[in-house]
Amino acid sequence: MNQNTQSKTPSVAQTIGSAFRSLFDRERWALVPRQSVFLLTALPLALTVPVVMICLVSIGAGLTILGVGIVLLLVAAYLARWFGALEIRRLAWAGASPIEPPIWPELAAQTWPQRVRLVLFDGHQWSYVVYGGLYLVLGTVTGSVALVWIASIFTGATRWLWNDWAATSPEELAQAGLWWPTLWSPPPFLHGPLTILAYTVLGAAALVGLPWLTRNMVALHDRIARVFLGRYSPEEIDAQMAGLRRSRQSGMAAEGRTLRKLERDLHDGPQQQLLRLQLDLAAAQRKFSSDPEHAARLVQEAALRSAQTLNELRSLVRGLAPPILQDRGLAAALAALAERNAIPTTVSTAFDPNLEIEAAVQQGIYFVVAELLANTIKHSTASSVAIVCRTDAAEQTVVVTLVDDGQGGAKLLPGHGLSGIAERVEGLGGQFSIASPQGGPTTATLRIPAGLS
Repeated sequence: MNQNTQSKTPSVAQTIGSAFRSLFDRERWALVPRQSVFLLTALPLALTVPVVMICLVSIGAGLTILGVGIVLLLVAAYLARWFGALEIRRLAWAGASPIEPPIWPELAAQTWPQRVRLVLFDGHQWSYVVYGGLYLVLGTVTGSVALVWIASIFTGATRWLWNDWAATSPEELAQAGLWWPTLWSPPPFLHGPLTILAYTVLGAAALVGLPWLTRNMVALHDRIARVFLGRYSPEEIDAQMAGLRRSRQSGMAAEGRTLRKLERDLHDGPQQQLLRLQLDLAAAQRKFSSDPEHAARLVQEAALRSAQTLNELRSLVRGLAPPILQDRGLAAALAALAERNAIPTTVSTAFDPNLEIEAAVQQGIYFVVAELLANTIKHSTASSVAIVCRTDAAEQTVVVTLVDDGQGGAKLLPGHGLSGIAERVEGLGGQFSIASPQGGPTTATLRIPAGLS
């Protein structure tokens, strides 16, 4: 029992080796440069923007009755909003998780008195102003601590270069003796080496603790920023509900157009063919006794018409549920689309085997790509099309990019084909974007969740 316990207990050498490896772990130091820059720049920011903001609010509040104060308050409000957005971007750059900014009220369609009221009576706006005031203390303290800490590292690393130019008086040596008491007084020729050693030890200790300092200081900034600069929880829920409502409405609109198109196709195609088939069979029945040859020709034409009607029905059914998509999957279905396309088309797919794509999502992607290819044939004058379909396991999404070398100029306009494609994608809970400068190329991108639940 004792032997097993001793074998499982790490030795001193193993403990030191583990601590040494963790000290130089790459992940430990990955964000230290960015976080150090974040903290060092917090000091000049804290001494400029919050000071100007506090002055504007103080003077503006006192001069509100004259009207000039309202202008100063508006300037302070927009300065606070700019500074808050800057801090959100800076925190994300320093490695913090993104902060969702509040949804600011739309001011474009408002009159000037309404705009002033919406800005000055907005709770988020004054939350940003309060954050600016707090940042005067927060940025000054954290920036100063980071500055002194990093300066200690550089001083310890370079003390040996300029130690001979640093005068050390007996009084300073006496004060150092209070901190580092010794039983013997070192001879003068050791004062320099001992001073260098002390500074080197101090700088090494500061360097070892730098990741801990930067990580915790940035975390403090992040916690305070989330309280004052982020959305409130009910707003996040409202935004999600609004997104779900838009997605549901877009899906219903897209499905409604699909059903109306199917109805028109049935009315103009198979329905007319079946009516004509019925009339031909009735005429052939009447001609059997008087003109058998004519009746036989009518029956033969009816058989040909029935075969054509069957082909039309098969094409419509294929549009509802492509057999190749059900049998062989999305990659094969996209390849079949590319093969049938009138413009030379290439397909590249990269699917994560651990990410399952729901059948409804695959079918939606298939039809969206088919509509995009049809639009390319009609409007782009392209000579080649490239389709790239891949899965993003981190975001659990399917990303499809379609690029053509056509003339460009495609736009998302209400009531046009691309708006219908965008609504179909939104109905699947995804996002659709298109970049189409004049002269091309045109790049359409779909990002759709792999699962609808």
